[in-house]
Amino acid sequence: MTKSLSIISILFLLYSCSDGTENKSTKNAAETIVTSNKTITSAFGNGRIESEFKVIKLASSSTGILTKVLKNENESVKKGDVLAELEKSAEDGEVQKVLAQIKKFRTQNEINSVEIREGEQRLFNSSRELQRSKALVDLGAETKQDYDDASLNYELEQSKLDKASTNRIITNSEIEALYAELKIAKALRNRKNITAPTDGKVLEWQISHGEGTQISTTVAQFAPEGKLIAVCEIDELLADKLQIGQKAIIRAQDRKNTIGEGQVYFLSDFLNSKSIFGDSSSEAIDRRVRTVKISFDKQPNLLINSRIQCEIILNSINP
Repeated sequence: MTKSLSIISILFLLYSCSDGTENKSTKNAAETIVTSNKTITSAFGNGRIESEFKVIKLASSSTGILTKVLKNENESVKKGDVLAELEKSAEDGEVQKVLAQIKKFRTQNEINSVEIREGEQRLFNSSRELQRSKALVDLGAETKQDYDDASLNYELEQSKLDKASTNRIITNSEIEALYAELKIAKALRNRKNITAPTDGKVLEWQISHGEGTQISTTVAQFAPEGKLIAVCEIDELLADKLQIGQKAIIRAQDRKNTIGEGQVYFLSDFLNSKSIFGDSSSEAIDRRVRTVKISFDKQPNLLINSRIQCEIILNSINP
């Protein structure tokens, strides 16, 4: 009898210890796995609201001081819009310098063109004069000296025309080289601009007017234009029961208010070792989870990174 009581006591103690040390990380899974005698119909998990395209960390491609913020936080912008500018007076000066040189050579090019037109006319006139002189010499009406003078004048006009043509070629070459230099100067100046990589909006500026920044330093958080989605994590015990197209109900973090409904459109092919929604590394969990992305049937009016709770209906697939 005493031996039986001892065995019962040991079993009771083991049951008590097991019940008291239940891991908190299995709470969500426990909500779905009720008993082996009941059918599992839903999987629950925590998550957050995200843009369908990941938030981008904008960085400067140059060092400098922030002098202008042209787009405010939450203001919609188009791809290529200049969001802010760094100090670029030196770069502006270099661009203006090259532009001035281009203007100078363009003026010279116009002069060369005028000289060529006038030279062509003079050459034409001297050619006619040479032909006339030759005809008169043949008739004995002019001396050979007159013909030689006309021939020399023709050669002189030809030389002047050739020189003007060469000058125009050189000037055009100079202008072409300056345009290449201008392209580089403008590229260096544009590196002082922080531009939108795509349509979207600036979520947060992480640098203020007058502050300096280094190359590749994050200056702003940028959200590409896109729909809101729910990104949730489901415990590994139900990971193999998830399917693309399953219906989902999204609720507020307190699990009382329904935010919206949608369906699963993405399932990760691996299990994460800890929650991606923890604010610190100390919140790592023991169980692994599968990441699920859910599209909304109707876009909710929510902030990016809002915490949510999702319920996935396991036995319901949208057509």
